[in-house]
Amino acid sequence: MNDHKPNMLAPALIGGAVAGVLSSIPFLNCLCCLWIIGGAVLASYLLAKDSHVSLTPGDGAIVGALAGISAAVVDSLVGIPLHGLNVAVIRRMMERLSEFADEMPSGWENWLDRTGGGFSIAMFLMGLFISAAVFAALGALGGIIGASLFGKKKAQGADIAP
Repeated sequence: MNDHKPNMLAPALIGGAVAGVLSSIPFLNCLCCLWIIGGAVLASYLLAKDSHVSLTPGDGAIVGALAGISAAVVDSLVGIPLHGLNVAVIRRMMERLSEFADEMPSGWENWLDRTGGGFSIAMFLMGLFISAAVFAALGALGGIIGASLFGKKKAQGADIAP
């Protein structure tokens, strides 16, 4: 009996890349948590497709967490060229909110100008670290879901007890 499970890295990278790209596109990133869970389910599906044995929920959680971490890296890297667009969207949103927020302290809509709004290596690394932690947890959830959906293999004839 062959209990060898396939390598988890390739499915995790594929699922993470899909989730990371979808999570970094403006306006699609509103469904970021859904993309991460979906990418982890995809990684579990790809793992189960290449495996000859049933996947455990632990296998799904591992491949899902790896997919979440790779999604965080892809999201951060794809987000670098989109940073200016995201800052412009946030600035416009703050300007529109300032028209309706009479009870907010004066100058609150200019917080983006005080922080600079530019790209910073420290903020990039901190955002990557936080994203990796959150995406790994969501990925583990998606991996468990994917393993429960796709991980069961039919028993061999020799494995069935009389």
